[in-house]
Amino acid sequence: MKNLKNSRTSGISLVALIVTIIVLIILTAAVIVTFMEGGIIDRAKESVFKSDIRTYQEILTVKRAEEQIKLATGKGEEELKLIDKTISGEGIKDIIPEFKVEEYGAIVQIVDGVLVLGEGYESATDLQKEWLEDLGISAGEENNEGISLVSVAKVGNYVDYNIVGETDTIVEEDRGWIYKYTNGIVSYEIGYQDIMWRVLKNDGNTVTLVSAEPVELINLSGENGFIKGPDRLDEICFKVYGGRNLKIEDVNEVLGVEPVPTYINSEVIEVTKKFGTTLGDVIAEEEYDVSSWISKPENYEELELVYFYNQSSCTEVSYEVQDMIFGKGNYWLSSTAAGVFFAMGRADFDVFYVMDTAVSYDVLYYSDGNESENYHGLRPVVTLSSNIKVAEETGDGTSAEKPWILK
Repeated sequence: MKNLKNSRTSGISLVALIVTIIVLIILTAAVIVTFMEGGIIDRAKESVFKSDIRTYQEILTVKRAEEQIKLATGKGEEELKLIDKTISGEGIKDIIPEFKVEEYGAIVQIVDGVLVLGEGYESATDLQKEWLEDLGISAGEENNEGISLVSVAKVGNYVDYNIVGETDTIVEEDRGWIYKYTNGIVSYEIGYQDIMWRVLKNDGNTVTLVSAEPVELINLSGENGFIKGPDRLDEICFKVYGGRNLKIEDVNEVLGVEPVPTYINSEVIEVTKKFGTTLGDVIAEEEYDVSSWISKPENYEELELVYFYNQSSCTEVSYEVQDMIFGKGNYWLSSTAAGVFFAMGRADFDVFYVMDTAVSYDVLYYSDGNESENYHGLRPVVTLSSNIKVAEETGDGTSAEKPWILK
């Protein structure tokens, strides 16, 4: 019996050994397969690769949006680092400090703020090429196909362009001194309108558009209307249309006018003043004394003096350009000015606007505390970069019926 028991034990041990060996072989094979192409190592590399590239794309999306805002508002255009530029290799680290030059410097580059395939793309592995394709990274050639708007657009041309800013409707918060006024009804809700645009400026690198007609009717009144109004008009245009409001400098430039201050009263003296929110602080703190203000202009930065001119004086430009500015009803310009009526002993603070046949200004606040108000339209302005292309089926921009149509 003892020998039989040992014999059975030995038999069981042998079977267990064989099973163990088989299991080990299977596990080894599984590990080998896992580490082969498409296995865990490649999946790990893919994960890191795609994570890095997505991060770079997200950073560029934010930075390019910031530059588009600067371009649209005309603030900080000299700081643009992405739009209309090609950046590769070490240069990318100036835009994205965490960019891994050794790993990706040859296979990707930045063109017009977008990550595209680099000149050394062919050096990438087959898997890297596959991953780049998964991420939508292209050669960027589609951005160069077609005719650019900047190459064909002339000042005064019509452009069919639709864009909504941050929102299609905003509710004005500063109620009282700024609001929408339509058919005798006061409203604080300002919404997007599908409008036609015209070419205000083409400098060969960008095209600046202005709405073909004024939009909304916005009331500005009093001290706040003067101090905060122009910035708020720009903010409305930015939030709803992604741009800014037209300014007196835009109008003077496109009309070829160098205006001379015009006075209602011959006894007006030259004015300089502290401008912006500081003025509001001065007025609010009741430190505003017009007599001392007039006698000590060296204490203040210069503010443009009020002026007025008619369409009939704009003889240096074509009727088409004049038609873009005049004959559209009244609309605000996001620009301020001031005048002093010496005989009355007070200064007036004004916001420029355009009427049907002239450039003028509305007095909103007087240094003696009196206030006034008025309502006019807005003229949104947007700026497009040189990579904007014209669609194959498009007009020639000469009328609202035949506008340039964009891709």
